[in-house]
Amino acid sequence: MNAFRDALLSGKLPASPVSEFGLKGRKEVVVFQGHCGILVNRKSRYLRKDALAFLDIKSAVEDQLGTPQKGLVLLRRAPLCSKAKALLENSGVSIEVVD
Repeated sequence: MNAFRDALLSGKLPASPVSEFGLKGRKEVVVFQGHCGILVNRKSRYLRKDALAFLDIKSAVEDQLGTPQKGLVLLRRAPLCSKAKALLENSGVSIEVVD
């Protein structure tokens, strides 16, 4: 997980648009060796609806690839809503606030 985290932070892994997984939107997700993650780089709060959207993305990736994925959400500068944190932790998704 740490190697995936470091690669996600450095931008070395290619990001795929969510449209490749049958979803609508302009978001991008990084999928690599059983890990599915996003890097959130914004100033606005990361809310429960954002967490639900990530869980939908993770589910679509798992459905298309046919294998379970470990989820990772990295936040830069974005405050984290307590409800979003609880939802992601209960779903088994790691969430970190990085500088």
